[in-house]
Amino acid sequence: MNHKDLSNRLALVNQILADHNLEAETISPLAYDPSCPFPYNNFTYHISLTSPLTPQPFLPTNKPCVISPPQEGRVTSLIVRLSNPPADGITQTNGVQNEVAALYLARRSGGGILFPAVYDWRASVRNTAEEGWDMGWITQEFKPGVGLDELFDSLSSEEKRGVVGQVADAFAAIQRVRLPDGVTGYGGLNIAEEGDGKIVGGEMTTLQGGPWDDYASFWRAKLVSRLGEADGSLALGGWRENGVRERVEGFVTGELEGCLRGAGVDGTARVLTHGDVTTSNILIDPETLHLTGVIDFDFASIGHPAQEFLSSFHDPAEEGRMWEEALAKRGLLRPATIRGMETLELLGRLDELLAPFRLVHPVPLGKKTEEQVRRERMEAEERLVECLNTVGA
Repeated sequence: MNHKDLSNRLALVNQILADHNLEAETISPLAYDPSCPFPYNNFTYHISLTSPLTPQPFLPTNKPCVISPPQEGRVTSLIVRLSNPPADGITQTNGVQNEVAALYLARRSGGGILFPAVYDWRASVRNTAEEGWDMGWITQEFKPGVGLDELFDSLSSEEKRGVVGQVADAFAAIQRVRLPDGVTGYGGLNIAEEGDGKIVGGEMTTLQGGPWDDYASFWRAKLVSRLGEADGSLALGGWRENGVRERVEGFVTGELEGCLRGAGVDGTARVLTHGDVTTSNILIDPETLHLTGVIDFDFASIGHPAQEFLSSFHDPAEEGRMWEEALAKRGLLRPATIRGMETLELLGRLDELLAPFRLVHPVPLGKKTEEQVRRERMEAEERLVECLNTVGA
């Protein structure tokens, strides 16, 4: 699936380099398995250059949200990220702009050392002839190190605590980003095509529509989208049996807003969220145990402070306690201090239960017998009904 367009992707990477008068010594794919049955969200390549990188290849530029490489010429490699239009559930409208803008804001907030600098970018462009999208791309700073997931479990408790503290410092830079005046509501980020290229609101990478004026509208769109996924599943059939569909729709259209308000959720609180803060997206020097990078901002969005904790930080209990302590020490918002967090966690669970991956995606479904699908569907409905009972639907 992912390997069939390899030659075209490599040709595009080489063209990007040639357009900037750069020459590659090696081009190596990162986090790539040609046998993966699912389309990647993007394709990432590590480029080792034949000569040190300087600002000149990227000058002059009128692109907003870019940063020139250092003058000293110490940089000998960079990253090229290509968007992948066939990716499941990923919008292409402003996906490149969303990631570029999020990285720029995070760096400006004080995380410049850890968040990759963007040297140049091109938005995805709709290809009317082929009724699809041409690949967009980002050229950005290469961050050395290994994924934290490769060594975290082998660290002592003291070493883990030190690493978690560094992650909290990086998270602080993201959570404390000052949102531009042009970014209103909840949703993704975009970069204005005209004028001074200022950062404005846009579609999320993972949810069509938006930005939404209030938090309840965001949740309504999110749950309706999940119902749409359930509609497309032969196993789930849109939850139309046993009156489940009616209960979900009644909650989404009539009770959701009151549920949030009754829980004391602040429907106006907004922060930049990374959307996928996992140990695989955190790079570390295995010798010094110093963080070297926080990468993959393609799921970034403007959301309620709780959203980051609903989509990231799925850690075991011990690390969870360390994380809570690190956030508290830095005076950051965290689950214990976010009003209505229990209700928001329930909504997050409802979101997952409406369209369980194993009963929606054709790959895992194709590996099950009819009896397995029937049994898993029944169990999934029981969990969904239990969740609906809990939220008062």
